[in-house]
Amino acid sequence: MEQSVLTKLLAEVNETGNYGASEKRSREIVTEVENIIEKRALFYFASEAGIDEGSLITDEDAFVIENLLSVPTEKKDLVLVLHSNGGLAISAERIIGVCRSYCKKQGAGNKFLVLIPKKAKSAGTILALGAHNIYLRETAELGPVDPQFSVIDNAGNRTFTPAYLHVDAIENLIPTSAPLSIQRVLSFFVKNGKSLIELPENTKNKLLEQCNYPLYVNSKNELGLSDSIIEKIAREKIAENPNVQARDFDIFIDPHLTKSHGRLIGLKDLQESSLCREKIICGIESMFTDSGKTAALDALLWELYVRKRRLLNDAGNQVVKTIEGSGEFFSLNGRKIGQV
Repeated sequence: MEQSVLTKLLAEVNETGNYGASEKRSREIVTEVENIIEKRALFYFASEAGIDEGSLITDEDAFVIENLLSVPTEKKDLVLVLHSNGGLAISAERIIGVCRSYCKKQGAGNKFLVLIPKKAKSAGTILALGAHNIYLRETAELGPVDPQFSVIDNAGNRTFTPAYLHVDAIENLIPTSAPLSIQRVLSFFVKNGKSLIELPENTKNKLLEQCNYPLYVNSKNELGLSDSIIEKIAREKIAENPNVQARDFDIFIDPHLTKSHGRLIGLKDLQESSLCREKIICGIESMFTDSGKTAALDALLWELYVRKRRLLNDAGNQVVKTIEGSGEFFSLNGRKIGQV
């Protein structure tokens, strides 16, 4: 009976005591995928269990990708196979610039394409949206791009809080559309003939807890940064295709619509948008007229994702990210959940 990829992988690891055989097979898959799509391909996989910057999208990734692309090829277009939970928005923007610059140098008509086996979330979504076209496996997902703040408690546990909640906590407290400051918050109460001591206990506690003005300003700046990047991408998309509508990017930048940073945005969620109608975001079947190629690519992407996910999430090693092409391979180390 045919076994699943994970069962085969676990048997390999148990037999050899390491991921050597799986890494060898993964590099074979990289070549097989490139042969099927008949385009230049880079493969970016990051850990979902990382607890430091190593597993995030960073400027170092832009450097590695530009270095890989410095090797010439006759293949047309560039496909970035991407799996990431996110990272720095400004680093995602830099990677977009590197990839688009490469395609421009390759000649008119060359496109930057992103292929998503499973997840491209947060800054990963920004990176994907910067491509000319995005191709998703049936269960693959994009996500909201609202910035998150990393908080480490006294026990060393890391949690993430959405920046927009820090903004809402203050702006919902004071009914004004004007820019806020601590002075404005306090003057609101003075103007209404109240002092802090006279406020209801729950209101006073909320004010004291939430009026962290530096955090508020930082949150506003981070939200403004990610919004401005998406707005820039939207303008470029509309310039390339006037049928694209700016409002169809709202689902990515308005956290009040998706409610959770981890919320998936898949093909079904986007099917009524101009991004899907114009085939800017579509399924992998749109890459081929040959259904056999689609099935083969889908199987290879799933196998590669399972193998990379197990390697990169395993606390028994330090590898949290791999970036590779058919000729070169780079890995980056970091810390993961379960490591001391």
